[in-house]
Amino acid sequence: MGEPLTLFDWGLAQLDRDMARTAARLLPGRADGPGVRHGTIFNWRSRRITMYLSQTVSPEERTRTNCANLFGGITRDLIIGAPAGSDAAGWYLLNVFKPKAHFWGGRFEDIGAQLARIVVLEVSLIPAEFQAAAGDAKKVTCSGRLDASRESLEFTGTS
Repeated sequence: MGEPLTLFDWGLAQLDRDMARTAARLLPGRADGPGVRHGTIFNWRSRRITMYLSQTVSPEERTRTNCANLFGGITRDLIIGAPAGSDAAGWYLLNVFKPKAHFWGGRFEDIGAQLARIVVLEVSLIPAEFQAAAGDAKKVTCSGRLDASRESLEFTGTS
């Protein structure tokens, strides 16, 4: 474990922390419970960072609309301090990954848009374990970039 911490490692840790804080704000009292999982992972093969939140809900609540609503709530919460505009997600991601108190801090302006292309948010509405064990396999997942419009989200699911 004698490897140095990189800015990339630091950025992933920051994203993970931000997902935990967002989950706590959007799902008060449930974010750290057994029905919610959240975090950030990097897939080196696809060179993609996935921020995720998975929540157990009743079968009636596992809809594309509810998934898209939760996705929108998460993205709004994450970029709440960013300047308004089409590049808010890039600004947020740039500030997560760039060095804070370093003389190079102002030299990273161009990577915000690059990060916005490789960071994906995935939201899943799934059955609780007891429901899945009883044969309820219905789930819905929506995913997209942090700056994705509701219409551009990708949905997958089972019925």
